[in-house]
Amino acid sequence: MMKVNLFISNFNTYRKKIFSIIAPVLFLALLLGINRLMYYLLMDDAKSYTRLSLHEMYTQEENIDVLFLGSSHCYRGVDPSVTDDIFDANTFNGGSSSQSWDGSYAILVEAGKRNELKKVYVEMYYGVAGEVYQERELLTSTYLISDYMRPSVNKVRYLVEGSSPDHWIDGFFPARRYWQKLFSRGYVANIIASKQTDAYKNHEYWGNPEGEIDYYAGKGYRACREGIEDNDFSIKDGPKTVTADMFSADDKKSIQRIIEYCEKNNIELAFFSSPMPYYYVLAAKDYGSYIDQVNQLLKESGTPYYDFNLCKEQYFSYECSLFRDVDHLSAAGGERFSRVFAEFFTGQIAAEDLFYDSYEEKWQSMEDRVYGVNYSVTETETEKQITFDVVQKGNVDYFVIVSKRIPGTDAYEEMCTLTSLQEVYVPLEEGRLRIEIFQDENRSSLLNRIYVKY
Repeated sequence: MMKVNLFISNFNTYRKKIFSIIAPVLFLALLLGINRLMYYLLMDDAKSYTRLSLHEMYTQEENIDVLFLGSSHCYRGVDPSVTDDIFDANTFNGGSSSQSWDGSYAILVEAGKRNELKKVYVEMYYGVAGEVYQERELLTSTYLISDYMRPSVNKVRYLVEGSSPDHWIDGFFPARRYWQKLFSRGYVANIIASKQTDAYKNHEYWGNPEGEIDYYAGKGYRACREGIEDNDFSIKDGPKTVTADMFSADDKKSIQRIIEYCEKNNIELAFFSSPMPYYYVLAAKDYGSYIDQVNQLLKESGTPYYDFNLCKEQYFSYECSLFRDVDHLSAAGGERFSRVFAEFFTGQIAAEDLFYDSYEEKWQSMEDRVYGVNYSVTETETEKQITFDVVQKGNVDYFVIVSKRIPGTDAYEEMCTLTSLQEVYVPLEEGRLRIEIFQDENRSSLLNRIYVKY
């Protein structure tokens, strides 16, 4: 009887210990299961480019030899269908929208786990510089990456370091961002329907690459068939301007991590900036200062940096049709840039032939003319005031015709003619202006035809 009691006592003790071990595991499994179910029901990612590209990166059968990293200027700029042939290697574009350097490092580590990377090229778009990661409020660019990263210490580190604790729940449990839509029957039904398609299940392209203007072309590259016409370059309130100290401590830390990772793994590394329209570079103000800051940042490591905004025009013409908007390349521009990019990095074009020695030298080579406009809109009780800031090189004369779209049509009626672009007053309702800038009053040479929504 004593032995039986001892057995029962020991069993109860072990049962408690076993339960104390199993209970957290079961709870975690249940939590992950619920999270996975909620993700399926609530996350609208049937048209996510990043979902396709990261899945493709993870499942590449052939070793990725050359990896490109960076923001949309990277994934719309470097076309692996061009670079594969010139590098004579398997190249892959790991770019994503507004990808900062902590995101580039996270993807680099993920790619490095499964591939013997030989070369890595990291894009340095100035517009993503200056973030303090723990102060991020809008984390769309972070979630674009983390949502499709596989579970790992690298993913945990990326989310924890890349945002404040206030955002960790939304980062680790993505469906939490959309929990309020759980009881929206129509929303959930549409999400489920979109995920029942073979294209979604098989991570296939969700659109029609033969007929659509903007499409996913594979291996991380996004292409746009249409380019800008008539130098239609404008931005409401203008683009981000270059300051004297562009890089935050977090930026510098992430860039250093990229450098150290590549050094440790014997990966050839270079940083670059994709070409942008002259309008955008001029509107950024003192872009040469940014180039100097990047070179200074990389000086100690000796890692090279090449800014393709310093390309000589015989290699890249910067004509408006090569751009899909004010700062991104079109498919035609991506093809041309990718060829120049790959030929340069494989030694087929010498640096002294391809680049101007400085931004100042490049600026001097540019034609004196109007390249575009920045504008702002303010409202009073009776009307809207549209104020313009002309982006130009040199003090040039020009002639402007301002026309307003006739409501309900695609036609425009002339409002006024100006010898300098100044403020324009329009009714409170939404509309569209057409700003035509000519070299002279004879209207013989159109410089820009710009469309402005208000």
